[in-house]
Amino acid sequence: MSLDGWLACTECRICLALGKPIRPDGDNIRYFQVGYTANSAQSDLTRALWKFLADHAGHPLRVLVTGQPGYDDLEHFIEIGGDAAPDIPFEEYLQDFRADFGRAADRPLSTG
Repeated sequence: MSLDGWLACTECRICLALGKPIRPDGDNIRYFQVGYTANSAQSDLTRALWKFLADHAGHPLRVLVTGQPGYDDLEHFIEIGGDAAPDIPFEEYLQDFRADFGRAADRPLSTG
């Protein structure tokens, strides 16, 4: 595993890279970053995160960083967004995922 932060479903043995944990004060993680672009600006990563949460609702999910118990087990997990078998590339994972991100402001509020 080349990145330090992962979201993992221990029941399904599948994970999603969150990136490097950023600790401005040196101790507490404030956010994760993959590469030089904010994670929130990476459409595939953001959509994969929401799909992962939906797919694994009710399962034991863990955010793991280097040095935590269970981190070394990730090498035996399938990676969402990975490019080596048996990993699942983002394009394949998101193929049937539908989400209307950013469209809520375009719809009128329900007066129910």
